Amino acid sequence: MANTKKLMTNVANTLGLNLDPSGYFSSGNYNGYTIIVNTLSSYGAATKVEFRITAFNPSTNTTLNSANITELINTINSNTRKHFCNATIQNCLLTISFVPNGKMEALVQNICNSIAYVVNYLQSQNYIPCDEISGRTENLVAAVIAGNFHILDSISYNDISKNFSQAQQYEHSIKENFAAGIIGGILGSLVGVLCIVIIGQLNYVAVISGIVMGYATFALYQKFAKKISWVGIVICFVIMCAMIYFSVQINYAIWLVRTFSDVNFFDAFSYIPQMKEYSSEFASAYNSDLILNYVFSIAGAALTLASLLQANKIKYETKILN
Repeated sequence: MANTKKLMTNVANTLGLNLDPSGYFSSGNYNGYTIIVNTLSSYGAATKVEFRITAFNPSTNTTLNSANITELINTINSNTRKHFCNATIQNCLLTISFVPNGKMEALVQNICNSIAYVVNYLQSQNYIPCDEISGRTENLVAAVIAGNFHILDSISYNDISKNFSQAQQYEHSIKENFAAGIIGGILGSLVGVLCIVIIGQLNYVAVISGIVMGYATFALYQKFAKKISWVGIVICFVIMCAMIYFSVQINYAIWLVRTFSDVNFFDAFSYIPQMKEYSSEFASAYNSDLILNYVFSIAGAALTLASLLQANKIKYETKILN
C-alpha cells in the first residue's frame, strides 16, 4: 500500500488542489468543479482513496443515475486495472473510491486521469457543480461536517452549522445523570462478561473482549446518563475492573463444576479461595488469567475510549476546507 502523505501530496500537486496540513485530504476547484480527494489509512499506509464531486443537469433537472455510474466505473477500470474503483451517488454527491495498490507514479497517474475523465464526462453531459443536498449552484464550498466530507453551498453550510451549534449548546446544558449512567454501564459490562466467559471457556484471552466490554459499557453509560464526562469515564473503568474479576470467577466456577461432579455452580464460587490455597498450580493459573484479562480488557477498553472521545470531539464539527 502507498504512503498516505506522499500519495496525497502528489495527487494534490498534479490536480492543483489545496493539501490539508494533515496530509490526508485535499480540496479545491478543478476545471470549474469543487472536488475533495481524501484517503483512509492504516499505520500511515493508504487503504482507500476517495474522490467527491457533485453533479446536476439543469436542463433535465436530474443528477446521475445508475447507468451513468456503471459507465463511469467500467470506463475507469478498463483504462486502469480491474476493480480499481467503485462509485456511489447520494442526492447530487458522487463518491468514487480507488484501491491504492501499485507503484506510486502509476497510482497517482491512474487516480488523476480517472478524476480528469469524470470531470470531462460531466461537462460533456451538461452536468454542473451544485450543493449536494439542494442542487443549488452558487457559492459552493468543500466542508467537513461531523468528520465527513461534503460539498455544499453557503446556505446549507450555514444552516447545518447553526443547527449543530444549537445542539451542542443543548448538550452542554444537560446534567450528567450518574445514577442512570451506572445502571447503563453495568448492563453494558454484562455483554463484556459474556464475551470473556465464552472466550475463556475456549482457553483463550483476547483484546476483543475488552473492546466489546469497553464499547458496551461506555455506550450504555452515555445513553443512560445522557452524556459522559471524565467522572463518568472513571466510573466506567471501575465497573469494568469489577466485572473482569467477576468474569474470571465465573470461568473458574464453571471449571470446578466440570471437574468435580458433586460441586454445583453457585457453591463453586466459595471453593475458589480454597482451591487457591490447596493447589499452587491452580492459584498460579487463576492469577495469570486474572492479570491477562485485566491487561487485555483494559487495553481493548482504552482503544474504545479513544475512539469515543474522538467521535465526541468531531460530533459537532463544521469546517470549510477551501
